[in-house]
Amino acid sequence: MRPRPLTAFVGACALALATLGLPAVGAGAESEEPPVSLVAAQAAVRPRVATVPGTPLIPVVRGLLPGASGIDSAIEDELADEWLGPRLSLTVRDVSSGEHLVDRAPDRRVTPASLAKLLAAAAVATTLPLDEPFHTTVVQGAEPGEIVLVAGGDMLLAVGAGDPEAVDGRAGLGDLAEQVADSLETPGRRGAGAGPQVTLRLDMTYAAGDRFAPGWSDFWIEQGYVGAISMLGLSRDRAFPLAPAPRRPSQAAGMAFHQVLEDAGVDVVGEPGDPVEHTRAPAEPVVVAEVSSAPARDVLALALSDSDNALIEQLARQAAVLDGVDTEHAAVTDWVVERVADYGIDTTGVELADLSGLSDGTTIPVRVIADVLVAASDGSTPDLQAALGELPIAGYSGTLWDRFHLEVHDPAVGIARAKTGSLPGVTALAGIVVTRDDRLLVYAMVADRIGRDGAALEARSVLDEIVTELARCGC
Repeated sequence: MRPRPLTAFVGACALALATLGLPAVGAGAESEEPPVSLVAAQAAVRPRVATVPGTPLIPVVRGLLPGASGIDSAIEDELADEWLGPRLSLTVRDVSSGEHLVDRAPDRRVTPASLAKLLAAAAVATTLPLDEPFHTTVVQGAEPGEIVLVAGGDMLLAVGAGDPEAVDGRAGLGDLAEQVADSLETPGRRGAGAGPQVTLRLDMTYAAGDRFAPGWSDFWIEQGYVGAISMLGLSRDRAFPLAPAPRRPSQAAGMAFHQVLEDAGVDVVGEPGDPVEHTRAPAEPVVVAEVSSAPARDVLALALSDSDNALIEQLARQAAVLDGVDTEHAAVTDWVVERVADYGIDTTGVELADLSGLSDGTTIPVRVIADVLVAASDGSTPDLQAALGELPIAGYSGTLWDRFHLEVHDPAVGIARAKTGSLPGVTALAGIVVTRDDRLLVYAMVADRIGRDGAALEARSVLDEIVTELARCGC
């Protein structure tokens, strides 16, 4: 429900007060009736849920399937909108029947922008054990007094204590430090003087590879559109536009861990700002401390919801390594295409320069994107369904929190889910929506010849309108 204007609220309150026998604000009349409490006055104007007659919710498989001609008619104005430029590729499918309701150049090789992440998610979902977390450990090193912080695939570590209810920051360096201090029986943390001195090292051998994809320009990195691919990193160091990440997230994490160890009473050789040297942990290490991330499924959902370029690349690399693939960038992208094909999807036209959609040279037909979404929606692949089931909600969450904000978009708000895609000259949207007649549809749309500057905002609003028409459709 959209909030009412303040004047309407004040008027409603005044009406309620009058009805209750109370003077309106500013009125000089006195009442002989006993005063009514403020709580009762508020309750009088609070909206009440009314019983809505009609048919209860039914499974989407039993809803009325829209006709292709009806959908064509419903979205014909939007499809012809000049803001979308001269090249729009689109497909709309019914999930239950698999029927193609609308197709506009579905096999064309288009620039998908961040829709490429959906293919990466499809590969990850069938390879990583999604119920399991990523572990970050501290082990005894090969030398006396040496401890080693061992990367295990968590880029979302909190600096202090972890939050057991969070995905971003579930595990914390502070918790690791407390465990280390307890294992050393450090008296300094109890005010009794300095404990044994330790030397901190980093082991970054797990899934080690290039920190940046070959096609990522300095602009994307320096402006915060992407950060380094790392198997160890801090939540606070995630890259966001205009907030670039450290180029070496593992070093930032190592230096932060040095500081929290000192705070926990552990005497560490050197200063917290000193670089932390790399080493390889013993083959059969003695674990001193360990913290665990959120389950991989939740981390994957976060990467899609926030469209986190480095995080989706990192998850795909971990999955590829688990599947026996080399960490070299081209090997991982090739592996993703192979895993998508394992769904029975025709990957003709798919070329992946990276998995985030930032690099030049990536092409994916919208047909392939829709095929992935159907596989995630028809119940055939529960793990993929669980991951993509957390895509952003129109008007509420993730990269859709500030979309579908016009009144014309209202029918889709809270109803549609989608993955967004944006690059200079490109706007894209792909996801699921339930129609007015209770039918689940998949859609994938890419306009990759739009204008620059304000044209991007106008074009993506048109895509939002197309989804809205699908939600409104009783056709």
